[in-house]
Amino acid sequence: MHDELSRYRLVRLLGRGGMGEVHVAEDTSRHDRQVALKLLSTTALSDPELEKRFRRECELAAQIDHPNVLPVYDYSVGENPYIVMRYVDGTDLSTVLRQHGALPAERAVAITEQVAAALDAAHRKHLRHRDVKPSNVLLEPGARHGTDHAWLFDWGIAQPITAQQITRLGQVVGTPHYIAPERLAGERPADHRADVYSLAVVLYECLAGRRPFEGDDMVVLAGHLHRPPDPLPAAVPAGLRAVVVKGLAKDPDERYQAAGELAAAARAALEERSGHAKPDPATPGPPPAARDLRGVAVGGAGGGALGVLLAVTGLLDGTTALWTAVALVAAGALLAYGLHGDGSPDPGPAPGDPTRDADPGGFPRSRP
Repeated sequence: MHDELSRYRLVRLLGRGGMGEVHVAEDTSRHDRQVALKLLSTTALSDPELEKRFRRECELAAQIDHPNVLPVYDYSVGENPYIVMRYVDGTDLSTVLRQHGALPAERAVAITEQVAAALDAAHRKHLRHRDVKPSNVLLEPGARHGTDHAWLFDWGIAQPITAQQITRLGQVVGTPHYIAPERLAGERPADHRADVYSLAVVLYECLAGRRPFEGDDMVVLAGHLHRPPDPLPAAVPAGLRAVVVKGLAKDPDERYQAAGELAAAARAALEERSGHAKPDPATPGPPPAARDLRGVAVGGAGGGALGVLLAVTGLLDGTTALWTAVALVAAGALLAYGLHGDGSPDPGPAPGDPTRDADPGGFPRSRP
């Protein structure tokens, strides 16, 4: 860890938000390697609890070594706090969807497969992301022409599956449009399958150009809890529509039990439609560690760590939200919550999110 910026030479500003600025920088100790450096405001870690969370979340993110996980290189809690991540000259998936609308099914599934691989890698380390959404998926040109290499980032509310709560109950961290219903209801502990649900929402949005539940946040949250998703367009292959519906099952036991399982089913549906050989009917199960995570309790009504700045595009993403479910009562009850910057760790058994107004991320939307 380095407490001074002298090792890093700021090259150009990528963007700024409520929690600080993101720069392209050169790491002078590594032959002027380009990195993305999030320079936090001087008050960002003034609270000892926030500093504790920041340290923990940086260390957790640095544990994941995977070709689809954007790596964390360095961080500081000194006089000029910052976090350093790999710089990728790409565009986040949210921007792609906003500019082009729904994606071809092949591209949507290929991106989903890569994000699923990143999630399974995290789940094997007993970490859960907790904020899987298009703005946290960075795309750059893949090895083959016309393909994408997808990076999952923003582990700002990542949390060990065995983590104890740091703050009060009754709070949930995440982005309303992508939150799993079990993280809202509080009737059962949330585990790694909450990430699977969020990934299914992302796949839905890639195929439809819209999200399964739209409206204000309260309407969206009620949709996650009580309503079936709006039907996907008829142009989406029937088998793929069925995969998305299963991924969005309200009951975690009824959806895919691992991210890779959802991705494999989506790929099989595409291949079946195109007349390719049907894959082995035995559906791949969750990774061994993920199986071990089923049913691991984290207690409480769902909480969330304050997403302290591990995003590398969240800074410019106005949709990034730290919101609080203050009261989520059973069927048909009033859903009341407030948007603010005070969160507590999800009592679910694992990882990830930043605040809406603070945009604790790093890379800008168009150039993560």
